[in-house]
This record gives sequence, structure tokens and C-alpha cells, in this order.
Amino acid sequence: MLLACAWPLCLHAAILFAAPGWPARVTAATLAMGALLWAIADPRLATAMIAGTAIALLTAAVLLAPQILLFAPPVAINAALAAFFGASLRPGREPVISLFARLEQGGSLPPDLARHARTVTWLWTLLLAGMAVTALALAALAPLDVWSLFANVVAYVLIAALFVGEYLYRRVRFRHYRHASLAGLLRNVRSTNLFARR
Repeated sequence: MLLACAWPLCLHAAILFAAPGWPARVTAATLAMGALLWAIADPRLATAMIAGTAIALLTAAVLLAPQILLFAPPVAINAALAAFFGASLRPGREPVISLFARLEQGGSLPPDLARHARTVTWLWTLLLAGMAVTALALAALAPLDVWSLFANVVAYVLIAALFVGEYLYRRVRFRHYRHASLAGLLRNVRSTNLFARR
């Protein structure tokens, strides 16, 4: 979690203050550390092989195509997450936010909370898709420092604003239901293996 939080700020600082080769190296180092942490947490041979392959590809990208490491992650990550949230809205699927709401409520959701969870899943889908499109457009059209300000600072402020804003709205609008604390909500998000449930 700390690595994920430090990455955009370090990348933005590297773009503003460091030599041109450093932004790609910051991204490569962050992703390589993430791969190593995954391999340590899951000590299967297959995991180690995937992590090793990822690190080799990151090294090759730094040497051969550093711009890919710079511009691709915000577009790819946000687009993938938007697709993930959006896919959960299809008929017969459980919206992503409904899963967290069920954990918070300790069972099935009343109709008003179910509608709210579906709406919030739509909001996350639209926000993430919008951030992917904006990052792509800025990469093509804007100066590097403007792209970086959006991709590495503003985008995370928007995510935090939606997360906290929805939490505060829900506490007021649905005050008659029980609600986890913000820390408890974060623990639910962190402990839920979403991708295994899709």
C-alpha cells in the first residue's frame, strides 16, 4: 500500500526535477518491487516465474522503450479497472460496490442500499474510464509536466474525493443502517479478493 502511494508522487517529482531517464526508471523500480513482494507473499514456482519475467520485461522496457513505462500505466490501469467495475454491472452479476456493502451490513442488502451500491459502481466505472481517456489525451497533446500533474496527483485526489465523499454521503443518507469506519472500510477493500470473485 505504501509503495502504491509513493509511486505517483516519486514519479511526478522525477518528471519535474530529475534527468529525463529517471521517470521510466522510477516506474520500472516500483513495478519490479511490486512483483518481488508478490513473489515473496506467494512462494509458488509459477509466481516466481511470472515475477521474474515481469522484471525482465521491465528492464528491457527501460532500455528500449522508456516512454511506454511512462505513459502506459495510468491509461492501462484505469481502463482495466473501469472495465472490471463496468463488467460487474451486467445482468446476473453483482456490482463491485454491492460486495463491500454486503460485508458492511453483514448479509443481503435492502433495496435502497442495493440501488445505491449499483449507482456508486457506475460512478467508479465512469471516473476510472474518464481518467484513462484524459491520461491518454494529455499524453498525446499536453506538455509532460501537465500530463504528470493529472496522472500522478489530480487522478489520485479524484479517487480519494469519490471514496471519502461517497462514504460521508452514505453515512448521512442511510444513517438508519450500520456503517463501518473509514479504516474498517479500507480493511474490507484490502481483504476482499475481488478478482477471484468475478
